[in-house]
Amino acid sequence: MNCPFCPPLAELTTFAETPCFRALYNIAPVLPGHSLVVPKEHIRSMLGLNENLLYEMVVFSRKIVQVLMKAFSCQSFDWTIQDGTEAGQTIEHLHLHIIPRHSNDLAAPGDWYPAMLQNETAIIDSALRQKINQAEMVKIVSFLKETYIKL
Repeated sequence: MNCPFCPPLAELTTFAETPCFRALYNIAPVLPGHSLVVPKEHIRSMLGLNENLLYEMVVFSRKIVQVLMKAFSCQSFDWTIQDGTEAGQTIEHLHLHIIPRHSNDLAAPGDWYPAMLQNETAIIDSALRQKINQAEMVKIVSFLKETYIKL
């Protein structure tokens, strides 16, 4: 399997984890801080989570928001899940996008969604897709790991 949310591909971008979930920094963020919460098990849909896992995902995601609030000095977030191909899911592994927001970070508050769709539909290995280089990713992930540990 060549899933970007499963090991070994997810290891470089993981900054926090529980026994069942991990938080990843997006390799091509729409805005600074754009992160993902994913189950460690390769689950495609929210419907694949039992109630205990669903609860754990929400609680863990809230903690990740607290990390991002501190790390990116923000108070507002977009939370989104595209569940299924028709809903825009491009990677068949459940993932919650958490995007920190600041005043005037985009022309209009809802502009994050078209930017995310454009970003996700770009072929992941395409040179046209703007990605963070490995050195910058290591720096961001290290900072977020430290922030997570201190909470």
